[in-house]
Amino acid sequence: MPSLVLGTAGHIDHGKSALVAALTGTDPDRLAEEKARGITIELGFAELELPSGRTMGVVDVPGHERFVRQMVAGATGIDVVMLVIAADDGIMPQTREHLAIIDLLGIDKGLVALSKSDLADPEWLELVAEEISSLLEGTGLAGAPIIPVSAKTGAGLDELRAVLDTVAGEAPSRQAELPMRLPVDRVFTISGAGTVVTGTMWSGSARRDDMVELYPSLREGRIRSVQVHGEQVDKAQAGQRVALNIAGLDTDEVSRGDIVAAPATLTVTDRFDTRFTYLGFPGQDKPFESGVRVHVHHGTREVLGRVLLMGANELAPGESAYAQIRLEEPLAPRYDDRFIVRSYSPMFTIGGGVVLDVLPPRRTTLKDHEHSFLTALDAHDLAAAAVEMLASRGIPMSSADVAAAIGVPRSQVADDLNRADLERLKLGKETLFVTREALEALLDSIEAALLSFHERNPRITGIAAAALRDQVDKRLPAKVFDSLVERAAQSGRAATEGGSVRHPKAAVSALAEETRAREELLGALGAQGLAPESVGALAQGAGIEKALAVKVLNKLVSEGAVVRIGGDTHFLQSAIDSGAAAIRSHLESAGTATAADLRDVLGVSRKYAIPLLEYFDAQGLTRREGELRVLRD
Repeated sequence: MPSLVLGTAGHIDHGKSALVAALTGTDPDRLAEEKARGITIELGFAELELPSGRTMGVVDVPGHERFVRQMVAGATGIDVVMLVIAADDGIMPQTREHLAIIDLLGIDKGLVALSKSDLADPEWLELVAEEISSLLEGTGLAGAPIIPVSAKTGAGLDELRAVLDTVAGEAPSRQAELPMRLPVDRVFTISGAGTVVTGTMWSGSARRDDMVELYPSLREGRIRSVQVHGEQVDKAQAGQRVALNIAGLDTDEVSRGDIVAAPATLTVTDRFDTRFTYLGFPGQDKPFESGVRVHVHHGTREVLGRVLLMGANELAPGESAYAQIRLEEPLAPRYDDRFIVRSYSPMFTIGGGVVLDVLPPRRTTLKDHEHSFLTALDAHDLAAAAVEMLASRGIPMSSADVAAAIGVPRSQVADDLNRADLERLKLGKETLFVTREALEALLDSIEAALLSFHERNPRITGIAAAALRDQVDKRLPAKVFDSLVERAAQSGRAATEGGSVRHPKAAVSALAEETRAREELLGALGAQGLAPESVGALAQGAGIEKALAVKVLNKLVSEGAVVRIGGDTHFLQSAIDSGAAAIRSHLESAGTATAADLRDVLGVSRKYAIPLLEYFDAQGLTRREGELRVLRD
């Protein structure tokens, strides 16, 4: 049976902890202050064995309004909820707030424990049960069983266990196929062991010696050992209450709210797109205004942020809209995660939603493709979402890139992309997908950037590919941009030469000037043989600017027509070949020669002879032995 977690919810002093203790034999209130004050302050944990033999982890949450933050931290990892309502008090403020949180988190499997039933007569119990049924209408718990129970007398506990067993059998299993992810709700040190973190495993599995990454700090560690409910295990899996002993992380580097996950599987972000639902303020019809500062609860972390509505300036209670959440501290959410929004001050739970796009561009007005992308994500239509993501991002992406950006396994989008009507770019064995509209827009941008460059620089024949990419779209990896330039060249919108790109219809005068400079420099170098002038002198003699001479000489060197020796001295390759042949002939006849002998063979001054002889040594033609040189074997 899949591992599941049961969580409590309900108003303070309605007997949540007492029920957990009665069901499990474990008092979840572990702090001295909790026992002294008789209230739950921090999350408590226990293990429950059900009649079928299934075991569930139990998370007991505080009910006091000041500890809603802790309640949300505990509730985010549960699969089944036990909403506890005291028979003598009935529905109270935190009953409603906790139910709203449970509903916003998408938890729709659970029951209501009508606690302290020994304090009420049957007619009162029936009346309270009717009120509870009305409260649950319109929520995910509508129609949930309501079980009268007393932790004090034990009445109803067996029925409660049986109904919990039935409800647990209906709850969906956790996402075992996704990478490991565990939001931290406690961190402490054990003497001799080091840092230990606990939490509910949201997805995947964890084994000893697995490498993990801490989000959002991106620190890395290694799992030393794994425990489930205090017992050492080989593997912990999604849906279990887990303790991980992690090497490489100090306790002061980890805090509640961090996420321990498989390396490089989450995106750290300061914003995300969502469908936001506004519940309203208790007892008020006050609308929600776009841009209001709020508390955002995701997993076990709480950060401040703002909800920027897209397509609306305000929402009435009960309404929803697409929105971008801008965060004051980073989070590491994944697609389809739930989150809670509480008002800044005073703090009430006023809404929440589902994470859609974890790294969107900053905007509050949606383009058509962006709206379609969010709509597809909202509807869990991953086939449409994959294509709409390509359209909204507007750049080529692999199926792995698309899957990672959405936050789903590659297998869930790869086949859909292969079947879709998309353009493809091949980079080695990898295929990149791009919409036809986006591809044309990129090719047009390349052409426009080239024409603009030539207009600003009429005497320069081309621009470096890296510089052109920065003008077109800095998001494009170099190899992807090079492939796009090839496409632009095929369609007559660009031309390439070496690492430079130009427009085929521009830079005519600059090309002509460069061609003339090339001819002048080659002629001058040919005439000077093995005794050429400096670059500055060559440029002056040819009647060209030194910068152009340097550029042309660099091209000639890369082509192999010219050899550069000593940084500023250039020789025609044919002159070098003639000099090498003369030295070889002399040494084959004489056997050895001094530098002065070879200087005379080359017919040059010492200024050129020494650099040339060192060049021939480096090229493997000659070898120096003391003051003599010989042919290398």
